[in-house]
Amino acid sequence: MESPSGAFVARDNGTPIGLAYCTALQDEWFLSECFVEPSYRRMGIGTRLLQAAMREAGDVARSALVPAEERGGFAFALRNGIALQTPVLRIAGAIPREEHLAQMAAGDYRFRVETIDPVAHRFALDALDREIRGSARPADHVQWARDATGACFILQDEVVGYAYVWPDGRIGPAASASNAYLVQFLGFALVTLRRTYGASWCTAMVPGNNLRVMRTAVRIGLAIDGTYLFATDTPMNDLTRYVGFHALSF
Repeated sequence: MESPSGAFVARDNGTPIGLAYCTALQDEWFLSECFVEPSYRRMGIGTRLLQAAMREAGDVARSALVPAEERGGFAFALRNGIALQTPVLRIAGAIPREEHLAQMAAGDYRFRVETIDPVAHRFALDALDREIRGSARPADHVQWARDATGACFILQDEVVGYAYVWPDGRIGPAASASNAYLVQFLGFALVTLRRTYGASWCTAMVPGNNLRVMRTAVRIGLAIDGTYLFATDTPMNDLTRYVGFHALSF
């Protein structure tokens, strides 16, 4: 096996037969993908790949997002001391009409909104990510700010949250210092998707315990079209204030 840049490859006489890919956050090693060629399954190759990847993690949190149908993934996580902690629901659907979204975005709070600058906002973004997601991820913010539209929400001169939206209709990641702000952040994200990218459809990865966003999503007609479990070997993160954006990074 070899480990170039977080990729772990299993080979049979030089032919790749399996791959595990991990994303290194500042305080976390996230398993993004694990695949074994079908004819080589049930031979322990996936377990060896994952064990190799986890050994390379070092003294940081180890985590993964396991699809609900992958029972073997559940068993592997549990065998390696990684608890299955929170359901994550992929939601999707048509974006409501803008007059409804404007009401959501208005809300009870008057935020100042700034375009995310990964350098100028780094301290605040790192603090939010460590508190809510469990790990700072400054390199990710550099990429997201380049490829997506990101907004920081500021209240009384303090950054209290952020949200990204993407040209393909994805929302997230998003994080909030308070559950009370989440519906406004979601409304802003949906308005931005429509105005910036002309999107009519949206999708996001929402932790099942993020009740405010899930209730709002159901109310505006979004549907659940995928289920995962967030697994980690650290104490529970406060995902009630978080929205992810992709199963490969969450």
